[in-house]
Amino acid sequence: MNAGVDMNRIRAFGAAHRYYQGPGALGLVGQVAAGLGRRPLLVADAVVAQLLRERAAQSCAAQGMELRWVEVRGDVTRAMVQRLVAEAGAEGGVPDVVLAAGGGKGVDAGKAVSRELGARLIVLPTSASNDGPCSESFVYYDENHRMQSVEHLPRNPDAVIVDTAVLVKAPRALLTSGIGDALCKLYEGQQARGARGLNLFGGRSTLAAEQLSLACERVIREDAVAGLQSLSRGEPDESFERLIEALVLLAGLAFENSGLSIAHSMTRGLTRVPEIAVALHGQQVGYGLLVQFMLERRSPGFMAEQLRFHRSVGLATSLRELGVAAPDGALYARIAEGVMTAPHLKHFEQPLAAADFEVAMRGLEELSTTSSH
Repeated sequence: MNAGVDMNRIRAFGAAHRYYQGPGALGLVGQVAAGLGRRPLLVADAVVAQLLRERAAQSCAAQGMELRWVEVRGDVTRAMVQRLVAEAGAEGGVPDVVLAAGGGKGVDAGKAVSRELGARLIVLPTSASNDGPCSESFVYYDENHRMQSVEHLPRNPDAVIVDTAVLVKAPRALLTSGIGDALCKLYEGQQARGARGLNLFGGRSTLAAEQLSLACERVIREDAVAGLQSLSRGEPDESFERLIEALVLLAGLAFENSGLSIAHSMTRGLTRVPEIAVALHGQQVGYGLLVQFMLERRSPGFMAEQLRFHRSVGLATSLRELGVAAPDGALYARIAEGVMTAPHLKHFEQPLAAADFEVAMRGLEELSTTSSH
């Protein structure tokens, strides 16, 4: 940040430049891309390309542009991104607009390619499994499938186009994961604000961020169950549209502009357990939120309501439900040790030690077990 400026006294807010959502929204791709450049490139895996490449190409062709495609394969590593960049520049000129399409990997790969090329960025999510589409961050992994670094774009995406006719056909597990990832935004933001922490733009949170977090929470509580039911019909209704907006737009704005706390810190430890590491991010964070509530010493009534809601949408409420057959002391200690490496621990109402997390997880395991009977 600027030298000599006390960022603890500066409020900061950032967002994607444009957001479009609704059935058939993919038809806007060409028009939006034409406003940003003339050489669009689709970055997606083969499954996603089969799902939307033809429609995106037709939309671009209507604007006099040819859409090229490079295939994402495997984790988003630096080597894989360099391969995509080389393929992108091999013919037809260097792309000036990147369409980052898919779930987490496709979107992150597209973000990385756009940064390497210095191109404008349009994000086309095909599921609402996480709150990354609107953000300016992405993750690199190493060759052993471990998270290597969190990277940042010079700005948020130029546009995010969410075709709900596509998202309503995504697997239920992905939507449940998105609910888990978004559900923590209000509560982590409250802790970050209470600790006077800085958000992802390096400044203090704003009134706007707090209100967006409240709206995100309200919509999830009101529309998650009904929104999930839309999947069985394969048609987006109003509850589904509201839920998707909460998971993609509101949650994305909330986490970048508020900050993170315990729920996301828990993933640093949970991913050290092979049985849990394979669980979707939103399942891990949803469990992490319950641990955060335990550390906040929430009332029995509040905890009972949280457990009921988690179960109503399919989120795990215990380590057993995350895939661990019999949690023991060594497991709690391994998770707690990993959590203590998280940078967001400072965004909490009091300093925490590994023992605090062990006690909270043991208590949650017991509470989950007794409340399920």
